[in-house]
Amino acid sequence: MKNMDKTNNNLEKIENCINLAEKTDMIVYSKQFFPISQLNKLKHHELNFSFKGLNEDCEKRLLAVYPKDFTEEDLFFPVKYFKIEKKSKFIDLEHKHYLGNILALGLKRESLGDLIVKNGHCYGIILENMFDFLKENLLRVNSSPVEIIEIDESEIPQNEYQELNITLASLRLDSLVAELTNLSRTLGTNYIDLGNIQLNYEVEREKSTKIAVGDTIIIKKYGKFKIVEENGLTKKEKIKLIIRKYI
Repeated sequence: MKNMDKTNNNLEKIENCINLAEKTDMIVYSKQFFPISQLNKLKHHELNFSFKGLNEDCEKRLLAVYPKDFTEEDLFFPVKYFKIEKKSKFIDLEHKHYLGNILALGLKRESLGDLIVKNGHCYGIILENMFDFLKENLLRVNSSPVEIIEIDESEIPQNEYQELNITLASLRLDSLVAELTNLSRTLGTNYIDLGNIQLNYEVEREKSTKIAVGDTIIIKKYGKFKIVEENGLTKKEKIKLIIRKYI
């Protein structure tokens, strides 16, 4: 129920952005990051939509709504990219440590996009008007001193992943889940029934749902995967897929 209320609240805010762009005939930016699942189906005969997030694989994005006589070159998203440099060489920090310490400052989760941790340092994107607050107040993460530096979008690293080659009897969600988790088809189906699977960032409970190249699958406790290529058939007529498993 809580997740449903949050989703409805987000959809209402998105609708408000659309209404304001219609009324003013100007570019309107959202004041928070939204899950991409709530943005990628937006359509309007008089308006365009663009999104800005940490990188191409990010889950949370800022929304821009604008009349069709504007182009993407006219957009200047009110965001800043940052790097949190860990100063201690003897303390290991993970994604959960950075996110937990940032939210402990009182920042709303919606004002912050995705975070990536690479080589111990953290990279992120935040609403422009919240950057100074973050910089001035996040001085330590756990017991390590940190420094926050504004960086250019081009300095954001891409998500790291492992490439998997798998074969499936059919392009069904239950078949893919069983293969990626090494669970039996029955246990994989139960996992889907329990709501442990997200397909393109939305919970999917239908085991027979068709999957396709470009789909993102998140399996609770197993990780995030993306189907990047269908690579023909095996001699036994099984479908060969190339999958990215994000690290």
